Formats: sequence, structure tokens, C-alpha cells
Amino acid sequence: MKFPLFNLCGTPREIGLAHGKLAKDRIEQALTFYKTIFKKDDQTILLLAAQFKKKIERAFPQYAEEIEAIGEGAELDPLWIYALNARTEILSFGTQECTVAFFKKSALLGENWDWAETLENLAIILRIKRPDGHTILMMTEPGIIGKVGLNSAGLGVALNLLECPAKLDGVPVHIMLRAILDCLSLAEAQSVVVKNALGKASNILIGDASGHSLDIEFAGKELFMLSPQEEVFVHTNHYLSIDLPKKENLVSSQARYARGVEMGAKIKKESIDEMKKLLLDGENKELPICRPYLKSKYISSVGTICSIVMDLPKLEMHITKGSPLKNGFEVVKL
Repeated sequence: MKFPLFNLCGTPREIGLAHGKLAKDRIEQALTFYKTIFKKDDQTILLLAAQFKKKIERAFPQYAEEIEAIGEGAELDPLWIYALNARTEILSFGTQECTVAFFKKSALLGENWDWAETLENLAIILRIKRPDGHTILMMTEPGIIGKVGLNSAGLGVALNLLECPAKLDGVPVHIMLRAILDCLSLAEAQSVVVKNALGKASNILIGDASGHSLDIEFAGKELFMLSPQEEVFVHTNHYLSIDLPKKENLVSSQARYARGVEMGAKIKKESIDEMKKLLLDGENKELPICRPYLKSKYISSVGTICSIVMDLPKLEMHITKGSPLKNGFEVVKL
């Protein structure tokens, strides 16, 4: 069974309304899940959502319009949709989501999305077409307007969550992902990020069809930009630019990073098969790159929900629903 693909087009309001209507049941289920792990009462969540709403309206009014329309289409108070889009910033605990990689020569961008098993049956693929023809193809969570994907300009984006002891009250990282996917070039994406850099703790890896890439680590009031020179660049869930205090829960991140770098150094032909091989790796039985669903401290079951390989020159996505160790890849074209 594959992820459902929803085609959305038109104005921000038209896109949001269609999203809300098509994914109504899934949005409600996702909201129920996040309410259980936010560890906050409804009033507190909605107050936080209202604060993020102001940030989004100020920086990206078109996305606020889209979010409001999602709420209307899903028959929910739009503040709950703002909460979903700020889920990373509202979460009361640090999480270790994802391994990402970029192949410079072949312009391939890959990601294992590691998160709660509940989302495996809720995630969706969106193909969004603006009136000017610019098109986005992305895998996302229902109600969330930006996540992992590529666009018709040959730009692709992937995400890792990071932890830092800072107040996370800026433009949410999932909104930033959408803003990047609405860009036409790496330079434009960099400019958009710099203008909205504060109040996040995440890593965003951007690549383009020419093989150029940019890795951005957000650390509260700080921003670190890396211009990867490696033929194979890998990032997991710890900072590469700064040495934040080592924590026990970074052991998996460091193990996945070390193994990814080791594998990358041995790759002779940067192919889709090699990217899949990296993402599916399980040599480290205790701390593998491709992670089986296991109980975690905060969530009943966490593991690799799906693997995504984006061929930026060809504008297509190879994606699994569920663990790639158990499910084959399907190809979705822009």
C-alpha cells in the first residue's frame, strides 16, 4: 500500500482548502497523536499556536492564508493547524529524527525519516502547483505544509532534528522547508533562511540539480552554514559546527553518522542504488542507519517510517511506505 498522492493547485487559499478537505481524517488523527506527546493542555497548545501564527503571518502571509484554509477544509480551528506546523518547536522533548545524505556528482538527495510508527499510515505525498507553474513534490504529515521534497527548479530539501538549550519561538522549521521549496535557486533559498534564522533547532540540507548543496544548522539564536565539499555528505542528529554537550541520546546519531561517512568514502559510483544501500544499512545491529520500530522514552514506537531518494536532475522521488527493509521503492515523478 502506497502513500496517497494529493494534487493541489491554485492560490494559497485554494491549495489549503483542498489539502484540508482531502486529508481531513488524517489531519484529525495526526492532531490526536500530537496532543498526546505535546504533554500540554489544549489551552497551552493553542496559546503557543497563536504565537507561531503571528510569526508566520509576519514572515510568510501566503502560508498563513494556506494554513487558515486547511483548517476550514478540515473543519478545525486553524490554530490546531498552526500547532501541527510548529510541532517540532512545541514538542516538550528532544527527538532523533532522520539520516540524510547528498551525492555531489549525481545530485541525489536521500533521507530516512525516523519518527513515530503512528505516522506511517497517516503521511501523504503532495504535488503542489502554483499559478505561475512552479511545482513542488513532497512527502509530509497531514496538515503540515512543508517537509521533505523537491521542486521544478531542481531544488531538494531534507531535514534532521537537533537539540540545543534555546527557546524555540521563531518561524517553525516546517514553514522554512516550504519556503525553501518555493525558491528557484540555492542562493534564493539561502537568502530566505538568513532572514528567518532564529528560534529553531534543526538541520536543513538543500541540494540542487547541478550538484551544489548547502547545509544549515539552526541553534536557537545562532545559525551555521556549511558548504559541503565532500563527494558524499551525511548528517544525522548532532551538530557538526559546534560541540554541544554530549548526551546519552546522541549515541545513535553519532553511530549513524560515522557509518554513513564510512560508507560514503567507499562509494565509487554515486548511483541511486548506492544511496539506497546507504539508507538501508544495518551493519551496526544496535544502532543501525535504517532503524526498526522500537519503544522510546516518550513515544510507544519509533523507527524508520520511510526512505526517500530524490533524483534532482530527473525531478523524481523514489520512496517507500514503511521500512525499506520490508517494502520496495516506488517512483513518483514531479
